[in-house]
Amino acid sequence: MFIRRYHQTLDRHQEMLLPPRIEEYVSKNNTVRAIDAYVETLDLQELGFKNTKFAMKSGQPPYNPASLLKLYLYGYLQGIRSSRKLERESSRNLEVMWLIEGVQPTYKTIADFRKNNSTSLKASNRDFLLLCKELSLFGGEEVAVDGSFFNADASEAGIYTEDKLNQQLLDLEKKIDVYQQALAEQDARDDKAEQKNLVEDVALAEKIELLKQKQAAKKALQERLQKSGNKQISTIDEDARLLKKRGQTVAGYNAQIAVDSKHKLIVAEAVTQDGNDTQQLAPMLGSAQEILASENLNGLGDAGYFNGKQIKECTDQNITVYVPVPKHSSSAVKKGRFGRNDFPYNAEQDSYICPQGSSLTPIKGSKQKDGKNIISYRSKSSDCKDCPLRDQCLTTKAKVRVIERWEHEEVLEAHKTRMKESPGIMKKRSALVEHPFGTLKHRAGMNHFLMRGLEKCNGEFSLMVLGYNFTRVLNILGVDFLMDYCAQRRENTLKNIKYA
Repeated sequence: MFIRRYHQTLDRHQEMLLPPRIEEYVSKNNTVRAIDAYVETLDLQELGFKNTKFAMKSGQPPYNPASLLKLYLYGYLQGIRSSRKLERESSRNLEVMWLIEGVQPTYKTIADFRKNNSTSLKASNRDFLLLCKELSLFGGEEVAVDGSFFNADASEAGIYTEDKLNQQLLDLEKKIDVYQQALAEQDARDDKAEQKNLVEDVALAEKIELLKQKQAAKKALQERLQKSGNKQISTIDEDARLLKKRGQTVAGYNAQIAVDSKHKLIVAEAVTQDGNDTQQLAPMLGSAQEILASENLNGLGDAGYFNGKQIKECTDQNITVYVPVPKHSSSAVKKGRFGRNDFPYNAEQDSYICPQGSSLTPIKGSKQKDGKNIISYRSKSSDCKDCPLRDQCLTTKAKVRVIERWEHEEVLEAHKTRMKESPGIMKKRSALVEHPFGTLKHRAGMNHFLMRGLEKCNGEFSLMVLGYNFTRVLNILGVDFLMDYCAQRRENTLKNIKYA
């Protein structure tokens, strides 16, 4: 009989001589060495981290913020965000033991560090972006922006709109009326029936009291919502919002990123409460431009970013925008009449030309519409009265044709021309900016926030972006190169402090 051979296994009861130093368990090109080298270059006090200033206090000393930052950066690189899981890693993972030099903070200490250092985490991410800039990892010529919904630490049921509260109060009022009517009917019965249904009477009274308590709580929420001036109110995470896109509703936040085209590194990030992206183009591209220090930046966004005022703001900052123009058919076009596109604009004469060749000239004064100065152009009634194309242009009651023009309409016209001349630009945008969100959400599992509150979620998102960019840089440059550069960077910083 033949016995199959397998790899030799370890005798669990055999005594062994293990390497005496934990240093020998961590390879020279291990990621934790790069994390350690980078964090050691940071001035944590200048970045605003807690417990970095000298203080004489009784009791146990705090943990070094550098150790906790290293622990979190390691966790976000490995897709481990839970403070309880990070606590376990600190006592069983040799890489982590080496990285944080054997300290074993509790999950509460770990969680409080992330919660109490939101602004400092954003500053740390910004510092790493500056390091990437020092290493010439940014192209600085083209940036793509995108937004994605991230779930908050809240539920849809805990977020209320005014309509939702009104409907719930109406339903509660109806239920209370039904139970009160039933209770009144029971009170009118004879003594025998009342004796028989005594338990039922008590149950009805209790139900009415519970409903009234719920009603009072909903009214209190309604008052809070009205005083806040917001359109929604959340009972768990006060800053979370109900966001809707493509028929799906998410209780969370709208996370924004701007990605540089050279190595797909995220150069700007933000967390907002907006349910769409129409107000995010200029802020995101402006933040990217600040980091890149680019005087002529191209910004790419999808159709959700189209907004005339935002495009104008970008143009004023020397940012060339590429955003698809949404295709909206006016009511006139739907009814078979001429649309605005059938009236070309004559810039020299400041007039629109109708299909019959007559001019529409500007009316004196302007009006405000959606925060824009709008100028109206009107045809002459004499031109329209006997026009052979009148039925294709005017309604039965209208005497003249009026076209409205934004005072900065030339910006949009130049933008539309630019988009026609760049047919493949949106495929490039998708290839640039959708990859990072896919990596964060699906590979690293970061599709939700553990923190509550807009400021804290901004800090956590910066930590996500730092982890993503750190991984990208390691893949581009390698652990050894980054460690050597960080060592030189730290040495230069110490020299500057010495001679300051």
